[in-house]
Parts: sequence; structure tokens; C-alpha cells
Amino acid sequence: MPHAPFRHVLNTLLYILITGCRWCDVPRGKNWASKSSAHRWLKRWQADGTLENLQARILGIAEERGLINWSYGAVDGSFSPWERWW
Repeated sequence: MPHAPFRHVLNTLLYILITGCRWCDVPRGKNWASKSSAHRWLKRWQADGTLENLQARILGIAEERGLINWSYGAVDGSFSPWERWW
């Protein structure tokens, strides 16, 4: 099987991480990697630290360009593993 271009893998992973879509809903086409290829690279990049380095670089570039407002933040508690205590 041919090697998926890294740009297509990154497009797919960013789409999933930004939108929160399910793996089965990954777009298909010439600019996207298959869900199995993207998932395989995600696991590999998590294990070897590449994903953390990519995240740091992307955040650094965005901060440098003034695209991040650090004074604003939001947390969605609907996905929290904690149970209600009241």
C-alpha cells in the first residue's frame, strides 16, 4: 500500500482534533488520509513525541501572530469523567 503523504495525514488529524468528529466521519478525497492511516500515524506520533512537538510549534506560531487570546478560556464539563457530587 502506498505511503500516505504527511500533509494529508496532518490535514486529517487536525480535522478530527478541531471538530471532534468520529473516525468514521473523516472526509474522503485527494487531500485527506484514510482513517486507518491517520489513526496509525496518530498512535506513532503520540508514542514518539512528534504530536507534542507539532502542537507546541503550531501554538507558538499562532501566539506569535496574535491568533490566541489567552485571557479567554472555556471548559466543557459534559465530557468530564467525574460524577456529580450533589
